[in-house]
Amino acid sequence: MDCLHNNKQGAEILTGHLAGTLDRAREAELERHAKDCPDCRRMLEVWDRLDEFQAPALSEDFDHRLYARIANEARMPWWRRMWLPTASLWRPLWRPVLPLAAACAVLVLGLLVRNPDPNEGVKQVRIEQSGSPEIEQAVQALDDLELLSPVGSEPAGAI
Repeated sequence: MDCLHNNKQGAEILTGHLAGTLDRAREAELERHAKDCPDCRRMLEVWDRLDEFQAPALSEDFDHRLYARIANEARMPWWRRMWLPTASLWRPLWRPVLPLAAACAVLVLGLLVRNPDPNEGVKQVRIEQSGSPEIEQAVQALDDLELLSPVGSEPAGAI
């Protein structure tokens, strides 16, 4: 017999074993396999132990306490109810939103505080442009144009 995990009919065989509907030959084959296969043996032992489990008895006022709790939750404001761990689909989605929103707020605040004046870079460029090396280059270029201009024409710098 193949292992119940690898057998295509493994679920059917296990269900038949648990329900007691397997024929004797198949049941004997399953028991022989379980002696050799530790995974199947553990699985069958767990299922057998589940039959032994006894659920604890409920207290006599269980229903009363349950209905009182439901009524208390129904009277709560909506903003408190959305944080309760109940079986609603949208309520658990709100819980990660708060830390995410806080992280985004810290990030935006950090960018605003860290980012200097946006015109600071422009001021530095203007200071560099007004420096003397570029003025000297412009004067030199005008002098070169005067030398290249034909004789008898006006100089390039004259207006």
